[in-house]
Amino acid sequence: MEGAKFFHYKTKQTVLHKIPPQAKLALMVILALTSFALPAEACLAAYPALIIVSVALLGLTPAEAFSDNKPTIAYAVLLYAATAVMNAVSGAGFPEMLVPDGTYVPLLSRLALSLETTSIFYRTTSTGQFREGFASIERKLTGKKATPASDTLALALSFIPRIATFWSRIETAWKARGGADSIAKLTTLVPRFLQVSLREGYEKSLAIQNRQL
Repeated sequence: MEGAKFFHYKTKQTVLHKIPPQAKLALMVILALTSFALPAEACLAAYPALIIVSVALLGLTPAEAFSDNKPTIAYAVLLYAATAVMNAVSGAGFPEMLVPDGTYVPLLSRLALSLETTSIFYRTTSTGQFREGFASIERKLTGKKATPASDTLALALSFIPRIATFWSRIETAWKARGGADSIAKLTTLVPRFLQVSLREGYEKSLAIQNRQL
């Protein structure tokens, strides 16, 4: 499902879609940073509330609402694996070595809430709106009509969902050929993924240079 891809804009006519780009940029930064200042209990309560709002009021599917928190899941798995290894090295037996470390819960809850907050703005703000918001701010700060920094930022932001699209496509091709989830999958797909991403990054850099000429 293309619409469930990581941090992709979804065309709708909700209240958040209609907020001026400058205001959305300010809210996105403020709310994302505020997530890291909240108690873990508040984050754990606010996260499902944001999911409900995303689905009920912003027209997202549950898959879209959850998909942008994949980095949190990956980070949690990494921390868990590291904890298990450290427990084993320190002499913990089985199954004690597999007991998760609860000290990571506050960090993960804040990261999840921050990502979900950012996701909501990404899902409701197009690349053009991001550029418009950045350009308006840049003009006020510099007093000039040209907005080279805004062009660069907008292209950089649009690159984030493209990265997820690249991986999804090569992973789909791998599975279509009967490939399984294994070490071979990573050793085969990661080099290809890096190649495509670097090429896209190079083409984006050329686009930025052309805009600034």
